[in-house]
Amino acid sequence: MKTLKKSSPSRRAAKKLIVVVPAFNEEERISETLAALRGIRGEIKKMGLEYRIYVVNDGSSDDTGRCAVDGGADRVLRHKVNQGLGAAVRTGLTGAYRDGADIVVKFDADLQHDPNDIPRLITPILDDESDVVYGNRFERIEYKMPFVRKAGNIVFTAIMRYLTGWPIRDGQPGIFAVNRDYLDVFDLPGSYNYTQQILLDAYHKGMRFAHVSVSFRRRITGKSFVSLRYPFNVLYQIVLVLISVHPMRIFGTFGILSLFAAAAIFTVEICLFFAGHLDKPVSHVNAVLGLLFFGLQTLFFGFLAELIVRNNLDRRC
Repeated sequence: MKTLKKSSPSRRAAKKLIVVVPAFNEEERISETLAALRGIRGEIKKMGLEYRIYVVNDGSSDDTGRCAVDGGADRVLRHKVNQGLGAAVRTGLTGAYRDGADIVVKFDADLQHDPNDIPRLITPILDDESDVVYGNRFERIEYKMPFVRKAGNIVFTAIMRYLTGWPIRDGQPGIFAVNRDYLDVFDLPGSYNYTQQILLDAYHKGMRFAHVSVSFRRRITGKSFVSLRYPFNVLYQIVLVLISVHPMRIFGTFGILSLFAAAAIFTVEICLFFAGHLDKPVSHVNAVLGLLFFGLQTLFFGFLAELIVRNNLDRRC
């Protein structure tokens, strides 16, 4: 894949920082979160950045939207119905991009993260060392994470580390930062979660990655979006992103496996026929032909999709 030409903003070029806060039924704490984010305005100003706070009200049924306005959000983006965390992040990134953001930080509405980590989080971007920066919670976590959530994080972090080759230690933080280069090309097709989508999307578009240690507190209000459906939804979105950025990795794999299965059945039954165990050379003709045609069509579709993706990427470069 063609590497995108870098034009990351330097300390002088980066003018506007927008913090995006997705919120769904967070009326209990959104005001406190916004107050904490406003509290670092002075430090951000000293870094030479214009500072804005956007809230994405993801179809809340409570007073989250009104509390966000009263709490001092510079802009409140609204979904009429709840669309999911991934959709809220997508809306926030898109809105910030259209408003000329040079850097965007995504921040949880429940205040599990500390706004004072934001200056440290954006430093690799300001120093032109990274395009995407993820917080790493596990060096400074302030409570014992439930076993199921920790185990899930370990599994999906390992998957992301394998798929990207990046030294990822925490693949699902609630805080991350991206620069204008990534905002120019990002694509988040899934609406449930965002963390794995961004990692895969950024990797396949030639972005640079960094980790920064951040603190992480226990959630005291609201309800986590993580449920028993989480692993299945995440795996679906991983496949969706891989198809959108590297379709041959998916279609090619299935196509080759199908052709291999067809060849294996054909070979085994031919051998059994000559050994006198079968009455005809190939007993399961329909299975062999079906796997053969499926494999060839899948490979052809994969090649076509790969050409389309690369052509679209070349147009963006």
